[in-house]
Amino acid sequence: MYLISALVLGFIIFMIVYARYMNISGDISRRKIQVDNFRDQVEFRVKRLVIGTRQINDEIALELERLEELKSELRNIGEIKC
Repeated sequence: MYLISALVLGFIIFMIVYARYMNISGDISRRKIQVDNFRDQVEFRVKRLVIGTRQINDEIALELERLEELKSELRNIGEIKC
């Protein structure tokens, strides 16, 4: 009789510990998936920012060249009038 009650009690304790382990394991897996998704979103946004920054820098370089050309044209016009 003691053996059967000890086995039942041991089985119940095992099921409680196993259920807690599975709950924790599932929570860890869910958190890992959330972290992976967040990391993917951050990588995507960083790539977009890098592409946008590169495009802005290219446009600034082109406009600076155009500004220098306009300055030189204005100097030439000023020299011609004088």
